[in-house]
Amino acid sequence: MMGSNILEERMLQDTLGVFRDDSQSSVTPAQGVMLIDGWLQALQGDPNLEQLEAELTELRNELQSGQPNEQRVRELMLSLADKTQAVAEGPNAEGTWTGGLESLSKILRNFSNKL
Repeated sequence: MMGSNILEERMLQDTLGVFRDDSQSSVTPAQGVMLIDGWLQALQGDPNLEQLEAELTELRNELQSGQPNEQRVRELMLSLADKTQAVAEGPNAEGTWTGGLESLSKILRNFSNKL
């Protein structure tokens, strides 16, 4: 269940902080890779999140390439936004965690539309 460990909660706060503190257009690929690394660590070992981990890994690889494919980055971010929204609305969603996930979903959508 997402939101059940401290590392997941910390990554959510860190991610929201990066996108809120920097204007969304100035988040760098390097910052994105650092956030993805943190999320991969936080989500490690949860068999329910294998598809999410695969998409995060693919997005990380795109961001690390010399010439990221903007269309693919956009597609991955929109897919991650959809999955984040689904978790926020899922049966295990609770409290401030839910609001944070909903915010993250909106931020991912907005950011992907600016690519």
